[in-house]
Amino acid sequence: MKNQNWYKLIYQFAVIGILAFMGFRILFDKAYAPDFEAYCPFGGLQALGSYITMGSLSCSMTSTQIMMGVVLFIGIVLFSRLFCGYICPLGTVGEWIGKLGERLKVRITLKGITDNTLRLLKYVLLFITFYLTLKSSELFCKKFDPYYAVASGFDTDVILLWALIAIGALLIGSLFFRLFWCRYLCPLGALSIIFKYSWWFLGALALYVILLLVGLNISYVYPLLIITAGGYILEVTRKDKVCPNPVHITRKVGMCATCKLCTETCPQGIDVASMEKVTHADCTLCGDCLHACPEKDTLQINKRNIKWLPSVVLGTLIILGVTAGSLFELPTISHKWGTEEQLANAGTFEMSGLKNIKCFNSSNAFSNKMKGVEGIYGVSTYVASHSVHILYDTAMYNDEMIQQLIFVPVKRVIKEPSADVSNIVYHTLTIDKFFDPLDATYLQHLLDQKTEAVGYQSDFACPVIVRIYFPEGKAPDKETLMQAIESKYLCFTVNDNEFNVKLAYKVVTLEENSGSMSRNEFVRDMFVPVQSFFNEYQKYTPDVLKGMPVRLGKNAKLKQSYNYLISHISNEEGIVGFETSLNDSGEEMLTVWYVDSLTVPDRIFSVINADSLLLHYRDGTTGKMPSPFNFATADTVPY
Repeated sequence: MKNQNWYKLIYQFAVIGILAFMGFRILFDKAYAPDFEAYCPFGGLQALGSYITMGSLSCSMTSTQIMMGVVLFIGIVLFSRLFCGYICPLGTVGEWIGKLGERLKVRITLKGITDNTLRLLKYVLLFITFYLTLKSSELFCKKFDPYYAVASGFDTDVILLWALIAIGALLIGSLFFRLFWCRYLCPLGALSIIFKYSWWFLGALALYVILLLVGLNISYVYPLLIITAGGYILEVTRKDKVCPNPVHITRKVGMCATCKLCTETCPQGIDVASMEKVTHADCTLCGDCLHACPEKDTLQINKRNIKWLPSVVLGTLIILGVTAGSLFELPTISHKWGTEEQLANAGTFEMSGLKNIKCFNSSNAFSNKMKGVEGIYGVSTYVASHSVHILYDTAMYNDEMIQQLIFVPVKRVIKEPSADVSNIVYHTLTIDKFFDPLDATYLQHLLDQKTEAVGYQSDFACPVIVRIYFPEGKAPDKETLMQAIESKYLCFTVNDNEFNVKLAYKVVTLEENSGSMSRNEFVRDMFVPVQSFFNEYQKYTPDVLKGMPVRLGKNAKLKQSYNYLISHISNEEGIVGFETSLNDSGEEMLTVWYVDSLTVPDRIFSVINADSLLLHYRDGTTGKMPSPFNFATADTVPY
């Protein structure tokens, strides 16, 4: 234990311990939703690249991740690859498994042509990762990153096969080959080595900027390709001759006992015992060699006994990165479509706490929605604070009117009133901190879990007006209802995925007297029709269009799957529309609109009652899924 490098081990144990704590806490704290990417420098550098080239931040990246990426660069240029040696959980796992392989005498260190050829893989991955991230503003590394896959529980961003291959390469590869993932596959490892050759990276970047400034329209693909290709060439041709960092390991040859413990201890397999200055590109300044050396003052940092320096510098850089990231927030997107005059005279509306502003895609969807509104000239979103800035025509809107534009009123049936229920009662409330569509979903789960509510609807006001419906005789007293709505935590499950949410709703008013209506009035009032027309519906005249009515029956409970059915029937020539309604008895009906010269009801019925649905996705691809619908039952009448 005497020669243990505790400076490094404390960091490694701390990182693994924190991640383990976060993972286990989820099991016991249902409201805990950890962000395992909160301080990821690689994601931050990708986000910065996306912001510079596309004007938008990738995924849910924030200024904190960007600043962690910036301090990573500074740390590598001035010191070494400290993140790789001390912090990276993948590097730690690879190193520890490698030590096991060493004890089992199964690990080898690849050298020569094999080593140099395999090093190319991480540069290919780096190029692909950055290219696809900059192209889409979505972090491509999430699809295969072993850390993200495990930490997120293999969420929807992860491609399972790719992640399993990467995890296998990390665990199995590191057992048999020295730091297999870090040395041959890690894109951040490739980027870190490029940063070691900072003159190459900054020079290529500066040349690209100059060419842009003189008017040449050059795609970012070319400098990306040149930088990654050059990084690989420099690594394999000069990996043991890189100009030393201002801070580096030095060896006093005259005092060396040539025991080679430094070489044997080095996690990277660098032949420290043969160097006066450790100039190898793989060096992370981890300090293991310093602690292994039995000869006092032989191995030092810049010829001084400052073994503690890398760990102190790393801690300082982390604090600087987190602090700097908290001082500002870059917009995830910043879209402006007004004229110069309109933008110069526009008012700015700011609103935070919008839970649906959570990533690049949701930000883009919000911007597209606002772009279609007259008098709105631009939108910026900030996912870290879930906030938006909206540029608007002050002659057309004020702040409250902008709020109303953002607000999405909802009608939700929580569960169908049973057949023996003849009357419905309702309470009308106003709720603060309740605004965006996610709030509507959370309230639905709260009411379902804690009350006998059958439905609710919301309308715009400040604060929002909410009307909650109960079967007669099942409404809770006002205090119980308020306590349910003001719950601090919510836990619910959707498609086998558990969600834990912290809530801050506050009931501002609750009307003294409840209202009532008949069951039939409730059904009609809460019904929200679904309409979709396609296959050039508008070009057909009314005399050739026919509607085939079908009772929805139990299929009415599958409203969230209607889009799948619509996508499926749009494949059929002659079917041009999908519309739901209520008949005189209050039953939900589906009307399939078709062109009578192109198809017939029998064919339509076979299409909607198919065993599987053929789907078309936005990216142009297709897929199949088992159909949840069944129209061949007694409560459905085809026509």
